[in-house]
Amino acid sequence: MSGNNNISLNYPIGTAYGHCHISTFFKKLFAKCYEKDSAPELVITNSITDLKSDVAALNKDGITELSYDYLHAMEASLKDVGFRYAVINKDGKPVLFAYFQLYRLSTQNFKLDDGNSFMQRIVSFFLKFKKAKVVILGNALRTDTLAFSFDMHAMSSDEAIASVATIADKIATDIGATAVILKDTGGNTLQANKMLADMGYKMPWPDQVMDLALQPEWATLNDYINTLSRKYKTRANKVLASSKDIVKRTLTADEITKYVPAIKRLFAGLIEKQSFTLTQRGVNNIAQLKQLYKDAFEIVGYFKDDKLVAFYSAFVKGHTYELYYVGFDYALNNEYQLYFNILFSGLERAILLKKKTLNLGRTSFDAKASMGAIPKNADYLIRLIHIPDVAVKWFTKFFSSLEDAKWKLRRPFKNTEPV
Repeated sequence: MSGNNNISLNYPIGTAYGHCHISTFFKKLFAKCYEKDSAPELVITNSITDLKSDVAALNKDGITELSYDYLHAMEASLKDVGFRYAVINKDGKPVLFAYFQLYRLSTQNFKLDDGNSFMQRIVSFFLKFKKAKVVILGNALRTDTLAFSFDMHAMSSDEAIASVATIADKIATDIGATAVILKDTGGNTLQANKMLADMGYKMPWPDQVMDLALQPEWATLNDYINTLSRKYKTRANKVLASSKDIVKRTLTADEITKYVPAIKRLFAGLIEKQSFTLTQRGVNNIAQLKQLYKDAFEIVGYFKDDKLVAFYSAFVKGHTYELYYVGFDYALNNEYQLYFNILFSGLERAILLKKKTLNLGRTSFDAKASMGAIPKNADYLIRLIHIPDVAVKWFTKFFSSLEDAKWKLRRPFKNTEPV
C-alpha cells in the first residue's frame, strides 16, 4: 500500500495537474509560478520522516495528533495501512500540513450475510475484482481529531479546506482510489461546503457516535446511579455486582507492554464480531500511545485468577473522556457482564476526572443508549469515484444499517418517559 516513491511537484503546472480538480481557492493561493530550483509548492510523501521539520513548524500548539512522534508511531504500527503526508510551501516556508490514510477494501473487510441477492453478487464481484481503494483524511480509527494544520497568516480556513480537498483528489488519482473521505474538518463555512459539494463531496449515509453528557452534581458513580429510574438502577446495580470476582486496575506502562499479546487476543475476538473492519492492527501501537500521551491515555485491565480477561483504553482530553479500544473474553461476558462493566467504569472515570462528556464511539448503540448516551452526527464527507450505481446503493444500505436497526433511544433517568 505505502509504496516507495514520493511525489514532489512544482505548482501550478497545468499539464502536470490538469487531470485533477483544482479549486478556485487553490488557484488563487498559488498564483505565482516558481522557478525550477525553488522549493516545491506541494510535497507528498509516504514517510513522515521526510517532513519532520515541517510538521514541527506548523504544529505551534503542540497538538499530539499532529506531532511527529504520534504520526511516526501510527505509520510504524499499522502495517496494512498506507500513509500519505503533504506539505504546501509558500515563499519557501510551509503553510499547510495534512496527512491521509489509504485502505484497500475487499470482501474480507465485510461480514457479508449468506444471502445471494443480485446486488450482493455485484458488490462481491466488484470488491474481488476492483479491490476498492479509499483515501481518508486523518486517522480513520478515531473521531474528533485534527488531521491538518496551517498558517493562519498565510491562508484562510476556506483556502486550507480547499487545499486539503485538492491534495486528497491528487492522491486518489495517483493510486486509482474509488472513494475519498474528508473527516474532522471542523465547522466549515457555507462557502467551503459549497466548494466541496461542487467537487462531488456528499454525506450519503449518516455516521454517528454516542456521547453521554455528565451532570455537574455527579461526584461519584453512585450519584449517577441514583438519578436512574428504578428499572435502570436495578440493572446497573446487578451489572456492577456481577463483577465482584473480577479484579480491575489501571495498567502501568510496563504492564501494558507485558500484556500486549493478551490485549491483541481480546481485541481480535471483538473484531471477529464486527460487520465491518478497516484494520485488525489498531491495537498494535497501544504501548506507544501510552508513551506519547502519558497520563492522558489510560488502559484499565480486568483480571480473573490473574489472567487478563478484559480491557479498555481511553483518552483523557479537555472536557471529554474518550473510550478507545476495548476487548473482552466473550466466554466470560455473560457471567461477569464484562462489556457493561467496561462502560460503567469509563463513566466512573469521567465523573471522577470531572469531565463534561463521555465519548463512547460508534458500536453497540443500544447498550450505550441504556446508560443515557445519545447519538451525535460525526463530521465527514465522501466522494465516490467510478463505483457502479448498484454497488453505491448496496454500500449506502450496508453502512446505514451497521448499527442494528433494533436499537432505540432510551430514557433511563428519573422524571423522563420510560422506554
